[in-house]
Amino acid sequence: MTDIAITGPPRRRPLPTPLRLMASIVLILALIAAATAGWLSRRDDGQPAVAIAAAGAGDTLAVIYSGDGGWAAIDRGLTDGLVRAGTPVVGYSSLRYFSTARTPQGAADDLAVTLRQYMAAWGKQKVILVGYSFGADALPVIVPHLPADLRARVRLVALVGLEAQGELKVHAGSWLNWAGRSAYPVAPAVTALGGGAPMVCVYGSREPHPVCPTLSPTLIRRVELKGGHHFDRDYGAISRAILQALPQA
Repeated sequence: MTDIAITGPPRRRPLPTPLRLMASIVLILALIAAATAGWLSRRDDGQPAVAIAAAGAGDTLAVIYSGDGGWAAIDRGLTDGLVRAGTPVVGYSSLRYFSTARTPQGAADDLAVTLRQYMAAWGKQKVILVGYSFGADALPVIVPHLPADLRARVRLVALVGLEAQGELKVHAGSWLNWAGRSAYPVAPAVTALGGGAPMVCVYGSREPHPVCPTLSPTLIRRVELKGGHHFDRDYGAISRAILQALPQA
């Protein structure tokens, strides 16, 4: 009797590792783009996402620019810490606000409108400018374009989770830390702010490539906290670091 070999369909050869990696990245980008299409295609009106008043007689309010994930737990936690300490907060969702490409001057103009509106509404004379991650990378190119009278009212610029490259437009690659064509190096922009308002740079001890330690301590106060880019969810520690960096009135 003749043996008959029973064979199935030919087996596919696996893709080489680099091609598998590239295919995975393309798939991830496609999923991100699909999930965020609504955010990235809509035009924003330039208004902040949240405004939370605080009890107390202090003369200072804070404006927070979130990371590119939107107004998330870290931003809510930071806001809660500041409000509990008597500092009201106006917050921009970077995912929403920077879904439209901004220029430094245009973003500064929007910030100026916000500052004048809420300083008048809440009876405040001074401001803390706070940015987290994407927002921290954006602030150094926005602040110089504020009107001189508002720059003089900035008590502190707080940069939390600062990264090496900044942009004024959120795109699908932002979540993979891929810089777009309009990206700029952040450290020189921070250095250019020297001589203006005091600055503090807050970073996590386990961040893989923290920028804060590379900045001159004569330029900016550097504060290391426990954790990585999300600070082990100890958001109160971030708000305390910011408030402790405020110059004495």
